[in-house]
Amino acid sequence: MTDTILHELCKGFGALLTRAKSSNFPAEASRANERGNLPLHAAASFQAPVDAIEALIKANPSAPAFANGIGNLPIHHACMWQAPPETVELLLAKHPTGATVRNQYGSLPLHMAASNQATPEVIRLLIENYPDALHLQNDDGMTPLDLALADGSASEAVVALLQGRPPPAEPSKRQQAEALIQRAEQMEGKLSSMRGGQGRQRGDLKIVVDAIRKIADRFPHALYAAGVDPDEIELALEDSNHNLTPDEVILDVVKRRVVSKVPPKGSVNANDRVETVLKMIVGLYHLKSQIRGLRRTMEINDLRESILGVDIRLQTPHMVFVGNPGSGKTYVGRFLAKVLHELGIIRKAKFVEVERMDLVARDQAKTRAKTREVLEDAKGGILFVDEAYTLGMHSRRHNADLGNYAIAELISSMDHGGDPLIISSGFPTEMQSFLASQMELKRRCPLMFEFPDYDSLSLAQIFVDLATTKGFELGEGLTPEFVAGLLEQETTKEWRSERNGRLCEQLLASVRTEVRRRIRRADVPELVDPHLVLKEDVENVITTDFK
Repeated sequence: MTDTILHELCKGFGALLTRAKSSNFPAEASRANERGNLPLHAAASFQAPVDAIEALIKANPSAPAFANGIGNLPIHHACMWQAPPETVELLLAKHPTGATVRNQYGSLPLHMAASNQATPEVIRLLIENYPDALHLQNDDGMTPLDLALADGSASEAVVALLQGRPPPAEPSKRQQAEALIQRAEQMEGKLSSMRGGQGRQRGDLKIVVDAIRKIADRFPHALYAAGVDPDEIELALEDSNHNLTPDEVILDVVKRRVVSKVPPKGSVNANDRVETVLKMIVGLYHLKSQIRGLRRTMEINDLRESILGVDIRLQTPHMVFVGNPGSGKTYVGRFLAKVLHELGIIRKAKFVEVERMDLVARDQAKTRAKTREVLEDAKGGILFVDEAYTLGMHSRRHNADLGNYAIAELISSMDHGGDPLIISSGFPTEMQSFLASQMELKRRCPLMFEFPDYDSLSLAQIFVDLATTKGFELGEGLTPEFVAGLLEQETTKEWRSERNGRLCEQLLASVRTEVRRRIRRADVPELVDPHLVLKEDVENVITTDFK
């Protein structure tokens, strides 16, 4: 069935209200287009005022419960396209169970709202109507909180509501000013450090090879953490060309494994939940191999426990993440909470992100108390300390002493049970200097991961994944390779490095605007699917805006 004029009128609402007086209006309001959308779906997608929504529901009372071709109710569209809270409230009032309905991707309205910058009022309405939605996952294994955090633009109030706690009180103007001053000082420090950059130090090759040989002999399972199968080394030594030294054979195995970026064959079941989550992380093969190594260690420890009857506790693998802005440090940290919980390394899939202002107070006692409170809140999960180097920074308003008290509490937590698992994160240069001056902290973090700048293909893959997660369909030929080619052709490496993963969010936001422009330009706008992204949309944005 083709679209009606009413579908188009829903994008210009004065005419719609006039047409509502027509005797044909109830029939038109009940007619779905070829994608299964009623006019109410279109009105919800285009942020219609509540009186237009009321007119459509009055004409077709069953419309709020009508699912389109992919299982979306009008409330799904309202949540995806930032409809006013009054619209969401009305749709829920007319069809209260709508908040419990999943589309064909397993997404509830709360999933759609959380991943599309919905207001706290909309989030609150959905939670009040269906509280269980807070803990339910979509088909990608993401809860509403996961989606909001992955989006990166959710407000503190929205995150608090999705965490099941009251939203924070509105800060006073003085508190806002102090926070802005502190943020400005931190940015000054970042910019200064970025300009000063320094080269990366390299270890001695002989020492590395000797270390690999010792690990292969004494702790073969640990090599899985580096993506190297110890059996592969043994076979290579037996079958090697006699012109090569053992050191050269080992080095060749390691090089081939690193270049292939393939985890050891048989190291894990590729269909399990851990692998499913790891596949959602683009690139970072060294980190994935380390996680697989941790899993292998857990399996070996479980086997030893069952054979020897003793409890073998794995040392909490506290971590350091270093990388430029937008390289995915926080994003990966959130996913690790799921992975490490699945492996049994942490008790809860909980991720608490903090920075200096969340740990440091006005004096020593309050700083220690504040840090302990944060540690208690993160217990059982991951505490992610963003820009950890700021704990040792000097500025006009504070010195490093108070930050050192927070560091002391973090170290104390590591020494007494290691709960929560702590990830210290920051820019490469700053973190190198910080850890050099905080050897006690560095010694307690056995794992350090460098997050390189994304290449064009990785950025393109992230964009495709992000668009799909937010409910868009990609047109024919709109592949990661196509997007990567445009990025290579139209942008410079330096331009991409300045933005990294944030470029993908910027691209998707601009593409959404471009889709709406294309709809307005169309001869028959009502026939244009607002959820379909075409190659030309992406090409127009990159060639015009990405310079």
